[in-house]
Amino acid sequence: MLLSLMIVTAMLLLSLNLKHGFSLDHYYYLNDYLLLQSEAMLEKQDRPYKNGIYINSMGHINLARTIDFGNHQVIVHLGNGYASIR
Repeated sequence: MLLSLMIVTAMLLLSLNLKHGFSLDHYYYLNDYLLLQSEAMLEKQDRPYKNGIYINSMGHINLARTIDFGNHQVIVHLGNGYASIR
């Protein structure tokens, strides 16, 4: 019985579609954004960022964006530059 359970489990694991894998790009994007935002506030200098976003010396951004990463989205809010993952 244990052998048959092991075979069924192995077949199930092999049949899973693992080619998509896990993507962490949205976390990397958000980490880079928060690092640049904190550097801009610390050094009191405006900083350009990806996708047309500019961060000023107070950490605020020039325009809001929603960046799509497949099944996740990073939403950068206008004003204080708050960013969230959805």
